[in-house]
Amino acid sequence: MFALIRALFFGALGLLILIPVGIVLAIVGLPIVAIVGVLALPVLIVLFIVGLPILLVFAAIAALLGATFGVVMAFLSLGVVVLKVALLVLIPVLLVGWILRRLFAPSDPYRLRI
Repeated sequence: MFALIRALFFGALGLLILIPVGIVLAIVGLPIVAIVGVLALPVLIVLFIVGLPILLVFAAIAALLGATFGVVMAFLSLGVVVLKVALLVLIPVLLVGWILRRLFAPSDPYRLRI
């Protein structure tokens, strides 16, 4: 039973550690996307001169912005889910385990009573 609780606790803790890593990767990735967009600008100009409709350019820009926004929101929603799991599941389970351990643990004469 305690192995399951320990796995849940450290799994949630691992997710809490991975959320800032994901946010840092998103923050690093956004300027890279901007640089790639600037590098692709001459190709877009050539395609526009050749006859690419303005609607396709705006659709591509909207798709890139939507994908970027979706990635950032996915990381944020993952953080909210991890916090909900930690607050609503793991904390009560840890409290019940601590109370049961205090009730049913064998007394140890060498242990300090604090």
